Amino acid sequence: MDDVEVVERPGAFTRIKNFFARSEPIDEENLDVVPKSPRYQSLHRYSIVVRRQIVSFQDAVAAADGIKRGEQQILNITAADPALREKIKDFMCGVNYAEEGTWEEIGEHVYLLAPPQALVEVAPSTPRMAATRN
Repeated sequence: MDDVEVVERPGAFTRIKNFFARSEPIDEENLDVVPKSPRYQSLHRYSIVVRRQIVSFQDAVAAADGIKRGEQQILNITAADPALREKIKDFMCGVNYAEEGTWEEIGEHVYLLAPPQALVEVAPSTPRMAATRN
């Protein structure tokens, strides 16, 4: 009974410090090696599909399948008939809403549809661009 050793429990700060501390020793020989920046290191490939001429509803279904796979779509429906154009636009709006994606009008009858994991930033229009729209 004389050999009882009392060990103090580490406090919260010590446990947090030990959690973030490096457990392996630092290799001083390879300090010159610069690791790849995680900002430029891609986890997976990102796909963008440009559909230049959508003239049938089957083309719109192919674009909808791409959105479901997580691919960004740029749709140009200027060549479609006006009635078919509205039908394709309504269909793609529904698919994009169901996937919780982003919908942006790039030009007249040209649209950008992006999956929810894509960050789409829309720059404010310049005064010159705003004047041409009025």
